Amino acid sequence: MPDPTPSPAPRLAEIPAPVFADERATLYLGDTVELLPLLPEASIDALVTDPPYGLSFNGQAWDDASGFRESLPHIDMTGMSAPEVFETWCTAWAAGALHALKPGAYVAAFGGARTWHRMVRGIENAGFEIRDQIAWLHTTGMPKSLDLSHTIDKHHGMQRADRVVQATDHDGVLGATRTVLSKGTPVTEDATRWEGWGTALRPAFEPIIIARKPPEGSVVRNVLSHGVGGLNIDGAGFADGRWPTNVAFDASQADALDVLTGTWQSESLSRKFPIFRFDRKPSAAERPRAFGVSHSTVKPLALMRWLVTLVTPPRGMVLEPFAGSGTTVEAAAGAGFCVVAVEKDAAYVPLVRSRLDRSSRA
Repeated sequence: MPDPTPSPAPRLAEIPAPVFADERATLYLGDTVELLPLLPEASIDALVTDPPYGLSFNGQAWDDASGFRESLPHIDMTGMSAPEVFETWCTAWAAGALHALKPGAYVAAFGGARTWHRMVRGIENAGFEIRDQIAWLHTTGMPKSLDLSHTIDKHHGMQRADRVVQATDHDGVLGATRTVLSKGTPVTEDATRWEGWGTALRPAFEPIIIARKPPEGSVVRNVLSHGVGGLNIDGAGFADGRWPTNVAFDASQADALDVLTGTWQSESLSRKFPIFRFDRKPSAAERPRAFGVSHSTVKPLALMRWLVTLVTPPRGMVLEPFAGSGTTVEAAAGAGFCVVAVEKDAAYVPLVRSRLDRSSRA
């Protein structure tokens, strides 16, 4: 009897034509795991990206084990847990990046607090050196916690008559949402006992891994031969040329620190850190829409511009394997760098183009 399991689709043998290209940016539509190994070897100066975190964000397949398995049809992942699948997928895209980056080139990649270690292992498994991490502290994360008391009431089949939940009547950036305006009064004795308990903290920190493709020989020889291998300390300096640190604040976090600590040596303590008065999680103005589509996990433009400047030589080429709405693309192009980007979802291509149009008018 023939095997009913379909064979994986054949992998591409060469890079496809880009869906967009000009003197600043080139955008490919496709799977990063498949496309990065097809880029010219050792042709890219730096990689800056905000990849999927492996947290099944808002039920999206692109952030779930099912989507990662789809990217790896030639790897047998039978028996792997979801975290192991995510690590395997991170190893795969990082291996493609290792191929495309020049010796000594740096990687700056965001990660999720719960799964960051899997991404770091994947990047290291691919052959990169782990050099540092940057802690980005922000104030607008939303807790994704289970209300134990309410859930216990539901478990016992009880409804709270005074519970008030507001649901959106249209899809927003995060899709249809529900907001609890009033938790209501616990009904059962068990629910009363567990009132005020949940399962998660409010996120206020995201790690950014700083890794490097191993240089050829000494760093000095590598810099002279390939033009990469160092960090742009002066270019990424802050507050009158201070050395960049591995902690960065958004404006609200910096203000809160100053309220708590006052001044030290006649200046605010927040000036000791590379704050750059980053915008908080982007407003509607930083979430471009095109044909009714917007992206749900946009990073602040100023933060991405700083990261690109830190790890990329002047007029260098930046790789963004997960373009999304194009924040990194806009940040790099607006700062005078060239960009090669990959995006799997065709719906986001107009967003990237709208970002590039905006940066050209700036």
